Amino acid sequence: MLRYPVVLTPDDNATILAEVPDIPGTVTFGQDEAEALDMALDAAMTMLCAIMDDGEDIPSPSEPTAGQPVIELPPMAVVKLAIYQAMKDQGVSQLKMAARLHTDPKSVRRLLDLYHRSKWDHLEMALESLGYRVQVRVEPSPIYPGFFGSRGKERVWE
Repeated sequence: MLRYPVVLTPDDNATILAEVPDIPGTVTFGQDEAEALDMALDAAMTMLCAIMDDGEDIPSPSEPTAGQPVIELPPMAVVKLAIYQAMKDQGVSQLKMAARLHTDPKSVRRLLDLYHRSKWDHLEMALESLGYRVQVRVEPSPIYPGFFGSRGKERVWE
């Protein structure tokens, strides 16, 4: 998963500024810390789209300091960013990727769109065509324990 540290700063007008230093230009605010973090995630996704549009490398997250809040990108966005970066690293254009996947370039554009709900099998095929595979890890959420309950027991299926 991609977890980016966030710097939260109280603002003069009773709001909280949120900055994601590892993703240039990602600055936003919220009425409280929770809203500021939600807004930071949306701003980070928007900036990552702009980074891809500009053909730049996806920035790696730095290690957060003790107690520093982080935003975690959704799993589908992480996979899409991995596909984009692998294509960039290997010099594979969207046209070449479309040929590899036996599809049209429009489908590849959607595959790279962080806000488009792509099918997992298409994402897996794209990664495989670039020499990668997806691994899934399921763990208790710090926000909602889900079916693990309050035990917080971690289960991993591989």
